[in-house]
Amino acid sequence: MATQQIPDPLESSRRKVTRAEEHFGDLQRKVNEFGWSNPYARVVEPHPDKANHVVHKIKVTKEIPAPVAEIVADVAQNLRNALDNAAYAVAVAAGNPNPKNCSFPFAKSAADMVSSIGRAKDLPLQIQSLFCGFQPYLGGNELLWALNEICITDKHKMLIPIGNGVFRASANVSGTGYFSMPDPHVWNRAKNEMEIITLGPGAEYKCDFDFRLFVAFNEIQIVDGQPVPGVLERIGCMVNRILLGMEAEARRLGYFK
Repeated sequence: MATQQIPDPLESSRRKVTRAEEHFGDLQRKVNEFGWSNPYARVVEPHPDKANHVVHKIKVTKEIPAPVAEIVADVAQNLRNALDNAAYAVAVAAGNPNPKNCSFPFAKSAADMVSSIGRAKDLPLQIQSLFCGFQPYLGGNELLWALNEICITDKHKMLIPIGNGVFRASANVSGTGYFSMPDPHVWNRAKNEMEIITLGPGAEYKCDFDFRLFVAFNEIQIVDGQPVPGVLERIGCMVNRILLGMEAEARRLGYFK
């Protein structure tokens, strides 16, 4: 006789995580394509404060493709839904056939957890305590808090191209005349540019450098300015750990067999 398979109580959550992983693969391809498209140019402009001086800069010349923000939202939404679906599964397994308040309780702060946990009042108190232990608020598990912020942020404001100038190991600056160079080089996010070197009147210099552009989160506290793929990968790992914790506690309490 065939062995009867025991249903996975978190099957729906695992499908959401799998879907997030599929979107994440698409995201990495889009971000790489954007980087390989040479979305920046080297320009020379008069120095705004020093007469007869010029500033060599790197400037962004292309916008981030619109689908990138959509894919980021898809990844984050699936990860957040995985947590909500797991909470629903626990509520049903605990004997509530039609739970209405079983959302994962994201909060603005520790003080707000008192009201946020009300969104999970259809779950057993032990599970509510487990949720509080995950600290899904600003000042607690801030990466978990950021997941919710990514989901609710306007996709058109979510992302920004950020430059990262890196000198090669064999790089050198050689030439004649006056020059000055930022140390370190800093990307100006307001202008989407980075100053490389300032040259005085008649100065001639050669600067060998390696320049890369990455896509970063914008206007989202905690992850603002950080590379998108790296942040989402860390969040994905964290969501998987939380799901394992919820499953283990539900089994300990006898709700999952």
